[in-house]
Amino acid sequence: MTHRMPIELRSRLEKQGYHLLGERGAFKACQWQHKSLTENKVCYKQRFYGIESHRCLQMTPVVDKCTQQCRFCWRVTPGDIGVRWNQLTVSREEVLGPSELLDATLMANLRSLGGYNPDIRPEVSRKKYEEARDPRHVAISLAGEPTLYPMLSEFIEEVHRRDMTSFLVTNGTRPDVLKELTPPTQLYITLAAPTDKIYTRLCHPMQRGQWEKLMESEEMLQSISCRTANRLTMVQGYNMEQARQYAKIILTGEPDFIEVKGYMHIGSSRARLSPANSPAHREVRGFAEKIAALTGYFLQDEQVESRVVLLTRDKHWKKIR
Repeated sequence: MTHRMPIELRSRLEKQGYHLLGERGAFKACQWQHKSLTENKVCYKQRFYGIESHRCLQMTPVVDKCTQQCRFCWRVTPGDIGVRWNQLTVSREEVLGPSELLDATLMANLRSLGGYNPDIRPEVSRKKYEEARDPRHVAISLAGEPTLYPMLSEFIEEVHRRDMTSFLVTNGTRPDVLKELTPPTQLYITLAAPTDKIYTRLCHPMQRGQWEKLMESEEMLQSISCRTANRLTMVQGYNMEQARQYAKIILTGEPDFIEVKGYMHIGSSRARLSPANSPAHREVRGFAEKIAALTGYFLQDEQVESRVVLLTRDKHWKKIR
């Protein structure tokens, strides 16, 4: 039996500019694709890793499913709209298969690019417009927890088969999935708390034992055969403390990269947090400097507009080609 997405949620997502893919998947054009095409500005993913902003797709295989309800998340949660739904289980019957999901994502990207045709938008470079219609990168992040999608390895394989690179962002609560996963080009684990107590208060795990599962996933990073990263989402008043404990956790996984990124007061998180919870870039950088000193990682780069600082394990690192 297919459990349909609540109509209230579907309606909210469509109003927010999401292209829904089948019953569970979603694509949303990234603001940085728009800025790259119209203003020649680029996202930190291009600056740090070489991922071209205008050729990057932002999508999720399961927009309405997650093992956490983080206060800082921009996605719509049951508490935001007063409607409950099953957030933890996904069957193969209720999602698009890997090839179909990628086709739908590519089609949604083409639809969203219709308004950027240089014939009607002379500020858009024809070369970049044509390149944007032939994307080279898939960011499996957007919203929801992608490790709940039952064909994630097959989807990553399909992305790579079509000569595209992949970033996978996970909250780390499914180590059983990560253990068997086909490695993406780069794997992120979000580390949003230094302790179980802060994690519970900020991330609202849906099941018991999720902190322990996150720690298990973190430890697995050192043996996963792809580029790896920790993203520390910094929320003022919640988790910008205990740098030594963050460092201790990070060193169990030894990821290639650490992104220390400030929470942005956007999307549905605006109903749960205030602008005061969004730290200034100088505060993010200050915390990143503490993490660098405690881990021995190198502070390599930053993007002020995105309030993000990059730390790397090795002094010299290669961008993705």
